[in-house]
Amino acid sequence: MLFETLRTATVRSAPTSFPKGQPMDVSIAATQPPDRPVVFVASNVEIVSEGLALQLTRSAEVDLIGRGRLDARSVAEIARNNVRVVVLDLGSAEASDFLCRLRGAGVTARIVAVAIGSTRLDMAEWAELGVAGFVDDSGTVMDVVSSIHRVAGGEFFGSPRTTAALVSSLVERALRRRAPERMRRLTPRETQILHDLERGATNKEIARRLGISAATVKNHVHHLLEKLELRKRQDAGALVRSGRL
Repeated sequence: MLFETLRTATVRSAPTSFPKGQPMDVSIAATQPPDRPVVFVASNVEIVSEGLALQLTRSAEVDLIGRGRLDARSVAEIARNNVRVVVLDLGSAEASDFLCRLRGAGVTARIVAVAIGSTRLDMAEWAELGVAGFVDDSGTVMDVVSSIHRVAGGEFFGSPRTTAALVSSLVERALRRRAPERMRRLTPRETQILHDLERGATNKEIARRLGISAATVKNHVHHLLEKLELRKRQDAGALVRSGRL
């Protein structure tokens, strides 16, 4: 829903309405009330960058200072303009490196992530990199605005589904740190599926929960059984219940 809105907004708007890489007049931002967070949009996908920027300029609740690619120029612009919240496109391959560059430059801006369905990292990994707000691909521009305000105030923002995924990922990481050697052989995804097997979930049910294909789940099950030296999926569930992992 969010990206359909951005695509429509981009098509309907004049191409000169918000030039890429050029900040808005900072003097205007300085006159805005303090409850309007200064925001920067970072994405390597032009339709996302331009569309989201156009939508945010129409909001009276945020002060968009500029937009740009995930590069050194954007890092410098964010630092120079004391940006409070960066809206980051996780669908861009360089997103994690960009976050590391921001922190390396001493930037303390809070991060709101969009396109979270396109990322290979799990929610806990992004949280560790400093992301405090997650807007699902089905979210709206108003969800982005709400997330900006929540994270600017030091809070976390995420849909119930995203929050559940984050908590699940954090729990799995904690379990892995305490797990014996053979449990540590498993990847984070295999660990997720192992706990699904423990509760008796089918491949289709697991696939639906994780947003992957049943064939991919089948491959993960095969690999985790090999690593745990087990023959059947029921054995994996029994092993978890026994507490011997």
